[in-house]
Parts: sequence; C-alpha cells; structure tokens
Amino acid sequence: MTHSLRRRWMAAALVGLAGLGATSQVQAQTEVTTQGVLDFSYGRFEPSGLYRDYSFNSNSLTASFVGLTVKHGLDGGWTPGINLEAFVRFQDLRGGRRNDDPILSRNAFAFLQTPYGNFRLGRLQTFLFDTTNRFNALGNSVPFSPALKHVFNSGTLLGAQGDFYWNRAISYTSPSLEGFTVNVMQAQGETEPKGSLTGANVVWQYGLLAVAASGQRVYVNDGLEDPTDENVWQLGATYNFGFARVFGLHTQTHDRGLEVQSKLTSAGVSVPVGPGTILAQLGWGRAHGLAVSRRQQTLSAAYVYPYDSQTDLYVIGMDDRVRGQTPGGSLAVGVRWRFF
Repeated sequence: MTHSLRRRWMAAALVGLAGLGATSQVQAQTEVTTQGVLDFSYGRFEPSGLYRDYSFNSNSLTASFVGLTVKHGLDGGWTPGINLEAFVRFQDLRGGRRNDDPILSRNAFAFLQTPYGNFRLGRLQTFLFDTTNRFNALGNSVPFSPALKHVFNSGTLLGAQGDFYWNRAISYTSPSLEGFTVNVMQAQGETEPKGSLTGANVVWQYGLLAVAASGQRVYVNDGLEDPTDENVWQLGATYNFGFARVFGLHTQTHDRGLEVQSKLTSAGVSVPVGPGTILAQLGWGRAHGLAVSRRQQTLSAAYVYPYDSQTDLYVIGMDDRVRGQTPGGSLAVGVRWRFF
C-alpha cells in the first residue's frame, strides 16, 4: 500500500471517528459520581477470648470507603462504566481493611448495564456477603454484627472460608421478573493454578417482604496448605411491619478439606424510637468436625440518631461468648457521614 493510499485510509478513519464522536455527544451522556462512607468511632473492643483494646475504629457501624463511578449512557438502555472503591482506616492512616489488601480494596470492576441484565468484571463483593449484609439489622458492621462475625469473621472454626471480595471475577444480574432477581458469579483462585470460586443467589422482593436463597462453593488448592473445598447455603428474610422491621438469617457450611460443618442462625429487629432507631441482632453459631467443636453466641445493639440527611451519631455495643473462652464485651460511640 502506497503512502498516499495509507493517508487516504487514515483520513477516512479519522473522519469516521469524528462522526461517531459527534453522534455520541448527541446520543450519549457520560456521568461521573463519587460515593463513600466515613465512619469514625472510639471505644472498647473485646471479642470473646481476646484482649481488651481501647482504640479508634473506622468500621464500627459501616466500613469506611471512598469511591468513584464513571458510566456512559447509550441508546437502547446500554450503559458501560467502571466502579473503583477503596476502604479507609483512619486509625492507621492507611487504606484497605488490612495491610495486605490492594489499593482498590472494596470494588474495582468494569460493568455493562443492558436491558437483558447487568454484567461486571473485576474485583467484586460476593453475593453471599450481600445477602448477609442485607438480612441483618446491623448491616455491614463487621466488628459488631453477629451475622457477619459468625459467617465471615471467625477463621477456619466457624463460617465461610476465604474473603468476601473475589479477584478476577465475573458476575451477571438478571432483570427483575415478578420481583425475582437472579445473581451468579464466578472467579479463579487468587493465584494461578489454584482453584475456582462460584456463588449465586435468588432474591424475591414482594412489597414489604424480601426473601433470598444463596449458595457458594470455594475450592482452593495451592499445594502448600490443606485444600479448601467448601459449600455454603443460606436463607434470609426481612419484613417491614411499619412500627418495626424484622430480620432472619440461617447459614450452613460444609468444608470437605477440613472436615468441618457449621450452622449459623441470627435474628434481628430495627425499631424507630424517638428521633432515632434501635438496631438489635442476636446470633448463634456452632461448628463441629474431626478436631473442632465450637459454640458461639453474640448479642449486639445500637442506637442511631440522624443528625442530618448525611450524618448519623451512634452508640453500639456487643456481648460475645464462645464456649470455653472468656466472654467479651465491646462498646463504641461514633459518627457516620455518607456522601453520594
């Protein structure tokens, strides 16, 4: 191809791209938004069997994070975009939930919203965590919520194995049909040869009632430690009576690698009282296996006062008891600021 012909092809391509760009400006819109929660508290933190600690914390009611979403609306209901979010720890002046978290520790994914459902690709929060968060009164209060503590925060003795954020994941969320929504997710292991992670749930919303059934399978074999081969099943429900909202959650796990099974149940309530709201959640958990026998009971409660449309003041406490260990008691006061 001669230089003259190449120049003609390049000129034609540039004209075409310019035309597409002009059309996109007319038919499409790009939207950039920021979002986040800043939660700051001070208190006494003492889970059962551990040392008492007086400290500042960044996730007593809601885990602090900051984020950015960019999306580009196209004709026909198609919207591509990206979502980038990072956890924040004020007490350590660092990002992430812990030191080994990536910079974009909360979410980091590209998405495509379509009339046929939504697709996401990247670092994603699991659907099992979504339903555990949604169907308990204390939401995603990781230090205080009995549901989250038992399902995700008890190590290998109780609850689900692994993190509730998956890297190299892809997910699909169906359109709502008669109140039903289906979610599925697949991810590879954290490092190359090492396994697969699969999760799915079905959520039904009918007026003031919401019900969800979730399943998750984690298989990881890095050749260095005992392989993880675990199935998790969960049922959750919530109903708003108006004067109170009630929550129920039941989770069962079976880890074939460690030969451990656990059953985790929690119930909660949210009641408007005065200018604020009382949140309370009680959780029971038990695990048994070849070398494991664990029973745990946790009761947590909070009072949340909405100072304004974005700011909440709160006090939150927990009584945590594991059989054979010293009981623990935690209490914190804090402020939560949300921006969208």
